[in-house]
Amino acid sequence: MYYFISYYLYVLSEKQKNSLEIAELRQAQLAANLSSLKEQLSPHFLFNTLNTLSSLTQEKNVKAYVAELANVYRYVLQYKELDTATIKQELAFITSYLYILKTRFEDAFEVDIAVDEKIMHSGIPPLTLQLLIENAIKHNIASVARRLKIHISNSPDNFLIVCNNFQPKSSTRFSTGIGLDNVIKRYQLLFNKEVIIEKSEVSFTVKLPIV
Repeated sequence: MYYFISYYLYVLSEKQKNSLEIAELRQAQLAANLSSLKEQLSPHFLFNTLNTLSSLTQEKNVKAYVAELANVYRYVLQYKELDTATIKQELAFITSYLYILKTRFEDAFEVDIAVDEKIMHSGIPPLTLQLLIENAIKHNIASVARRLKIHISNSPDNFLIVCNNFQPKSSTRFSTGIGLDNVIKRYQLLFNKEVIIEKSEVSFTVKLPIV
């Protein structure tokens, strides 16, 4: 009798637990569906707006800027739900992203890319390079007098390397938490790989395992 009562209570507890989990999953699915519906509206609207803006001007530099902005937005939409892109795809995106940054910062920073063709089809979490470049600009002085230099390359020991000269700002604006921590966590969760951070008085380096 004691065993029967104990088993009955256990089954009842598990049933209640499963019911609660199902309710939570339904709530999460509802939230995801609502988010999806909102996102179906915004891309269409933005692309139409960009096309309209491009047609309103005859300025070649404005048209080029709008085109590169559209490329950036298209990549974000295409890969935001995916776990990986190829390094080749990520670098193509970075070309458009850097065009926009150059318009803003002009000669205050430069990015040098020297990546071997043999690793171009290796995997990388989407927007990784964008986050690292953004992180470097956010935390370092970038001016014509003190140019920020970012170098992207690969090493013989199977790392994709993003390195910048270290010239930290005296103060940094409020951080949203999206940046270096995001990159580190995604490599741990997706690939079970550790991102290596190397910091010296003159440089800051992030070494991404080539997958």
